[in-house]
Amino acid sequence: MPGTPKRAALAAAAALCVLFAGACTPDGTPHVAAPTPTVAPTAPPRTPVARAVAEPAPIKDEFLLYNPLYRAGQVTAVSCSLPTAKLSNQQAMIRYATAFVSCLNKGWGPIVTRAGFDFVPPEAVYPSPPGTKTACGPMEKGYYGLYCDSNRGIYFNWPEYVVPGATQEDTAASVQWLIAHEYGHHVQWLTGIADDYGARYGAADGAAAEKVEENRSEMQAHCFAAAFFGANQKTFRIRGERLSHYGHPGYDRGAADSINFDHWLRQAFKARGPSGCNTWAAPASSVTGV
Repeated sequence: MPGTPKRAALAAAAALCVLFAGACTPDGTPHVAAPTPTVAPTAPPRTPVARAVAEPAPIKDEFLLYNPLYRAGQVTAVSCSLPTAKLSNQQAMIRYATAFVSCLNKGWGPIVTRAGFDFVPPEAVYPSPPGTKTACGPMEKGYYGLYCDSNRGIYFNWPEYVVPGATQEDTAASVQWLIAHEYGHHVQWLTGIADDYGARYGAADGAAAEKVEENRSEMQAHCFAAAFFGANQKTFRIRGERLSHYGHPGYDRGAADSINFDHWLRQAFKARGPSGCNTWAAPASSVTGV
C-alpha cells in the first residue's frame, strides 16, 4: 500500500513549427512616362512574419501508460545472503526484511537506471504494529505494510507474520512477498508512476472511480514483485510447490476473483520484468482481486 505521491511529473517536449510568409514584388511591367523608358520602382520585400503554432499538451498519464520502465528489459538476477535466525520476534523480522531490501536494490537499481531514472534506495524498514505512527499516518489494524514516499520508508506490521505452526520457509516467503510489494510502490515513485497515479486518483469522480485507480496501483505493485521473483528463481530456489508462493502458476489467496491476481503475477513472473505490468492500460475489470 502506498503513501501520497510527491514527485512532479516531467512535461513532454514538443517541436515548435514556425511558418514564414514569402516576400512579394509587383510584376515589374515597364511603364513609359517619357521618351526615356523607366521601370516602375519595385516595392521592398516585406519582413517575414512568424506564425506561432501552440505546443501540444503533454500526453495524459504519460508515466502510467508509456513509462520507459516497461521497455527497459528484465530485473537483474542477484546473489543475496539472508539471515537464518527464526522469524519470531521484531528484531529478527526487521533484520530479515532489511536484508531483503538490499536484494531488491540490486535487482531493481539497474533496470530503473536503464529506463532513464535516478535510482535511490528506500530509506529504511520500520517496525510498525497496529497504531504505530508512520509518515503516512497510523498503521491501521489489518494492514500488513505501508510505503511512504515522503521519507522513502517501508513500514512493516511484523506481528501479522508471527503465525503459530508456520514453517520458517513459509514465513520467509510471506515476508519476502510483503516487502517486494511495498518495494513495488517505491519503484512507482522512482519512475513517476506514483505522481500520475496521484493526479488520476485526485481527479476520479466518486469512490468507485477512486477504487479502480487504487486497484491498478496495488495490482502493479504485486506485478513488480512477481517480476523480481521471476528473475531470481535460482537465487531463492523457487521451484516445485514453492512456485505457487511466488506468482507462477499463480498465488492462490482464496479470493473469488483471484484469476486476475494470478494473471498479472504469472505474466510478470514469466517476463522476469515489468513489461507485463501496465495495469493502467488494462480494463478496470482485470485489476480487481488485489
